[in-house]
Amino acid sequence: MEGLAAFITITLMIIIVPGPDFFVVMKNSITSGKGNGAMAALGITTGHVVYSLLAVFGIIFILANMYYVFLVIKILGAGYLIYLGIKSIISARQGMNFSVTQIEAQQFSYLSSYRQGFLSTILNPKALLYYISILPQFLSTGEGVTTQIAILSAIVTTVILLWFIFCVYIFQYIKLLFANRKVKAIFDYAVGTVLIGLSLNLLFSKSS
Repeated sequence: MEGLAAFITITLMIIIVPGPDFFVVMKNSITSGKGNGAMAALGITTGHVVYSLLAVFGIIFILANMYYVFLVIKILGAGYLIYLGIKSIISARQGMNFSVTQIEAQQFSYLSSYRQGFLSTILNPKALLYYISILPQFLSTGEGVTTQIAILSAIVTTVILLWFIFCVYIFQYIKLLFANRKVKAIFDYAVGTVLIGLSLNLLFSKSS
């Protein structure tokens, strides 16, 4: 197992680039609070734990080579992002007519936030591709490959959890900006549009 520092750096750079997971954590943190943001981050991490376990047992490499399985994940992932995007836009339209009390009453449950984070990762084929394209490049040949995959996967999930918890912390400082209903509505519109855009990019990408 070589280049551990390079592996962590590359992994962090990939995570830092805003994607569906980032916007799910941002939306939950700003709309419903740090608890929901943390649960979304935990859901994302759980999704990576699932992929890590599949990688450890070699199943992920089999799935990646099954075209229709990959295609189904891709379509479901895009569909789910479109759903979240439309939901955010609807929330923006409704929010313009609601009082602060009514907006607070619409907060997501922790389970809902966790589920959003988990599904945004598990239905993202790019997350799957990470484990079959990036991670193997840092494995040493010889015995103990399974152990190496387990160690690298543990590092990945730890880095992901720490990064998104950090994001939740940062989002709390900008949350006051969204006390204004118009600003909040603009934010919901923007997030909804970005999620739909990401879903279309995912659907029509040639990564498969």
